[in-house]
Amino acid sequence: MLSLTRYACKQWLVVCLFCLGVGCGPTIESHTQNKKYSTAIENPGNTRLGRTSAAMAEDHPGESGFLLLDRGRDALSWRLILADAAEQTIDAQYFLWKNDQAGKVFMQRLLAAAERGVRVRVVLDDSMTEPDPQYLAEFGLHPNIELRLYKPFGPKRKSTALRWIDYVRDLKILNQRMHNKLFVVDGSVAIVGGRNIGNEYFEYPGPFVFRCRDLLAVGPIVEHTNSAFDLYWNSDWTVPIDQVVDPVPKERQNEAFWKQLNKFARDSANYPAGFFDNPREYTSEMERLETELVWGEAKLLVDAVPTNNGQPQSHAALHQTSVVLGQMLEQAQQEVYVETAYLILLEEGFEALKRARARGVKIILATNSLASNNHVTSFVGYRKQRRRLLATGSELFEMRPDAASERALFTPQQLSEYKTVFGLHSKTAVFDKKTVFVGSFNLDPRSVNLNSEMGFLVDSPELARAVLASIQQDISPGNSWQVVLGPQGKVAWITSRNGEVITEPRAEPLATRKRRAAADLLMGVPDDSQL
Repeated sequence: MLSLTRYACKQWLVVCLFCLGVGCGPTIESHTQNKKYSTAIENPGNTRLGRTSAAMAEDHPGESGFLLLDRGRDALSWRLILADAAEQTIDAQYFLWKNDQAGKVFMQRLLAAAERGVRVRVVLDDSMTEPDPQYLAEFGLHPNIELRLYKPFGPKRKSTALRWIDYVRDLKILNQRMHNKLFVVDGSVAIVGGRNIGNEYFEYPGPFVFRCRDLLAVGPIVEHTNSAFDLYWNSDWTVPIDQVVDPVPKERQNEAFWKQLNKFARDSANYPAGFFDNPREYTSEMERLETELVWGEAKLLVDAVPTNNGQPQSHAALHQTSVVLGQMLEQAQQEVYVETAYLILLEEGFEALKRARARGVKIILATNSLASNNHVTSFVGYRKQRRRLLATGSELFEMRPDAASERALFTPQQLSEYKTVFGLHSKTAVFDKKTVFVGSFNLDPRSVNLNSEMGFLVDSPELARAVLASIQQDISPGNSWQVVLGPQGKVAWITSRNGEVITEPRAEPLATRKRRAAADLLMGVPDDSQL
């Protein structure tokens, strides 16, 4: 025990805080009604994006159009293009917004839109904000920008560890985090998926890079994203940033901050490598978009906002994400592919898999290995279930931290400099080669019972083929290991080398010693409900 690394001890501390619930109570309010009520744009057809989107949808009555954003650089490009095109409103809802290169570039584009007179509304979950989020306060105090934190906890300027002790103290209220990821411009074009705002989600060279996926949408589905944003924005659980930070930044601080952001965004070094190799501008990109959109009937899955003191924070038209995805599994007749960063099933999940397998449904599950998972605690919950998952007859794949398709995005020099590890962050499913889910929902207890989640469910064989091809590439031998049960019931990892199928000689392949130590230590934690 004494030889465990600081890394392992840190993982243990996190779980102990969750399990013991010790600490001091928060001294800031996690909810308020003291704020301005506002709603999405009423007439999106009056904007350039609105007119363009409506023209695209004319030949597809009742359907919405989707573009698969399979690579991070495209996902960042489209966010910036849409922000630059905004004329009236931008609404952004994210679990995490880092103060790194991607975070600053994205922030600068929204600030530039606000300078043009665009109303910008941003709501962020507070659990991953920095202890002193002055960058959010300085951004949010622009006259045309409103920024709210969802269920803020712990006084700012405390260390992250002390803030999390405060969080645990009020766990019953604050444990349901807002995990939604939504970006809507002029009420006409929306992006929903698994990406937060940070370098690792957009394929910047660095120590960790995520494999992730979004969908860009136009058409009637965007009206539902507008309503979903308003639901959270106006709920009691969102608190304006100026009611959270202390002291509130002065006007001269804000002006200096805005100038720094503008200078930062003009430097090409602050974008992913190759970002400017193919210059993109609104007119040409929208023309290309019209030819690449895939059309289909769609539904926005979005969880209700938790009640506050018994007061409803939702409306009747919501489709609870976990319930609908469970129904899709029950209705599947041929095959189901699921790609999820975190894979921990509740008992009813195992029963659903067994029923599907009894109907002859092929089940393919793709998730992170110990070597690629950014949360060892989540991996341990999955590790406890791994043999049982295989016993259902499901096929199981774990991402390699050296995935070949991801390494191909970077130069050998970049990979060597950062010692890059690749991890899976997509939350995607394909049902019977015709229905696709792309969103924020992981197949774990936290997404089912604690976090709020959202995503697009699209009935489109064409989109299903594209997403299925992407997942199949992710689980190919150069990118993932297939996990199987050997003759004695031992877990084995199958891969290929020089065209030959081989079994990895070591358990939890490519995982570092300290990760193995942390995972072994955490195997003794009894409660997986927080994972």
